[in-house]
Amino acid sequence: MSDIKKASSTDLKKKKLQNQLLVIGIIAVICVICHFLTGGRLLMPTNIRTILTQWTYPLMVGLGMMFIFTSGMIDLSIGAQLILAGNVGAILVEDFGLGYVGLIIGTVATLVVCELLSASCSTFLGIPSWVAGLGAALVYEAIGTIVTSVRAKTAGTSVVYLKHCRNLGTFPWICIIALILFVIAFFLFNRSTLGFNLRAVGSSPEVAEAMGIKRKKTIMIAALIGAVILGISAITQMSYTGRYTAMSGMGSLSGIFKALATILFAGSFSKIFSDPVGVAVGSFIITILFNILTLFGVPSGTYQEMCLGAVVILCGILSSFKNKGVVK
Repeated sequence: MSDIKKASSTDLKKKKLQNQLLVIGIIAVICVICHFLTGGRLLMPTNIRTILTQWTYPLMVGLGMMFIFTSGMIDLSIGAQLILAGNVGAILVEDFGLGYVGLIIGTVATLVVCELLSASCSTFLGIPSWVAGLGAALVYEAIGTIVTSVRAKTAGTSVVYLKHCRNLGTFPWICIIALILFVIAFFLFNRSTLGFNLRAVGSSPEVAEAMGIKRKKTIMIAALIGAVILGISAITQMSYTGRYTAMSGMGSLSGIFKALATILFAGSFSKIFSDPVGVAVGSFIITILFNILTLFGVPSGTYQEMCLGAVVILCGILSSFKNKGVVK
């Protein structure tokens, strides 16, 4: 019986590896085809560098959302949190001269506080997470708008520009940071007790508690880890673009659509890739898709967003067929 189980386990691992190689092979073939269709521009060294740089943001945001969403929370305030935290970090750099210390501590601390507040509303007050997330998003957007408006009286503009301390958003540092975060997230999610508890809570809270897992504690720790990852992603993105424009009326939701698509992708292909790897593969596909559309001259903000919406719907359909959503 033991030999049969070992043989079955080996077959499953072999089949999974074959499926992984198949997916990666399909992506590679599509990239080669599109390289020729774009006149040899897609796989040029300069464009590959651009793809790798732009890949980091949805990857890191997706990893942060992975920890939060897996616990059972659908926090839609993450986009507003990123904007608010990025602006706080930039203000500490430009207006108070705190340099990288202000940028890092200010951004990460703001995001941790915001995410823990959002998580607490759902975990301790019993408010549905998506309702708490929508309400928190409006609050964080309003705070961000107020902060930038007050600053505009002295700076002359409501847009906070990060003019200094931008090395963390340059190549190759931004890719190195993303790689380190991926490795840490992979081991925490797949190789630690926290990861096991988190997946158990997300799958069945009642069963998890019956097993002795502290549901609320697990959710809050996952929210803390996710917030730190999101804070680092906000730092690199602010350093890369130089600004986070304050939004209102739930406009911040658009900032997390790519990351949401990666989470859906990870859920759709969970039998092939572990969640962290699925997020990495999904974010790469989304990034290269937008790059290809740009090379083809497809206008951004309209048709590119339509394509992203189609990808989100497709991944949602695939998840539905497997009886899995963004939360497992």
